[in-house]
This record gives sequence, C-alpha cells and structure tokens, in this order.
Amino acid sequence: MTASPIQQASVGNRSDRLVVPGVAVIAGVQLFTAAFIFLAPESFFEHVGPFGLYNDHYLRDAGVMILGAGLALLASLKWTVLRAGALAANLAMFGAHAVNHWFDIGNAHAGSSAGVLDAISLTLLTVFTAVVMRAAMQQES
Repeated sequence: MTASPIQQASVGNRSDRLVVPGVAVIAGVQLFTAAFIFLAPESFFEHVGPFGLYNDHYLRDAGVMILGAGLALLASLKWTVLRAGALAANLAMFGAHAVNHWFDIGNAHAGSSAGVLDAISLTLLTVFTAVVMRAAMQQES
C-alpha cells in the first residue's frame, strides 16, 4: 500500500522542518567542540575530558576528527547529496563515543562532572542524529 500524495507531503514537510535545523545543530556541536579543543585544550581536558593524562597531541587528533565531521555536515547544508553520508558518519562516531563513555563511566578524574552526564548526553546526541538521518533519508526516497 502506498501513501497518498497528502500523506507523502505531510511526511516531506515534517522532514523539511527537521533535517536542515537538525544538521545545523549537530554541525554546531561538532564545530564548537573542535574550536574548544583548539582554542583552550587545557580547559577542555579539565572540564570535558578529564580521563587519564593530559596529552596535547591526542587532543588535537580528536579535535581534527571532530572538525572534519562538523565540516562535512556544514557542507551537506549546501550540497544535499552529502547529507545522509555525513549524518551516518556522525551517527557512528557519536554511537561509538557514547558506548566508550558508558564503559568509562567511573574513570573520570575525581571531582569532575564527567561520567554519567557525558554518557547520557552522548547517547541523546546519538539518538537525535539517528532521527535526523532517518528524516534525511526519507527526503531522498
């Protein structure tokens, strides 16, 4: 059974209202995080990623990967053919990152706010990215 033109238009309108703002929000999260890492790496480590020993190189590595993911999303706002792939890559990254935080939930430095809040926020970001990706894929079909 196929959807009527009215049902298809309704789904399309919902997707339109979600996809572009959703991609922009996710890109903003990625670009903000990368900027934070590059501009204030010690502060980022202390407040966001207080696990293990501080290492400039690994922080820059993480920042470059996050920057690349954010730039791909930003590009997909102009070139829609990139959108589903950029969202899929970010979904995989957020999902793996969330799982890693659930495993390391008790390993943040004592007195930091990292831990449960990080794991939950990354899980929510993963779910949000999946919803936006699904809507983007519906637009393509």
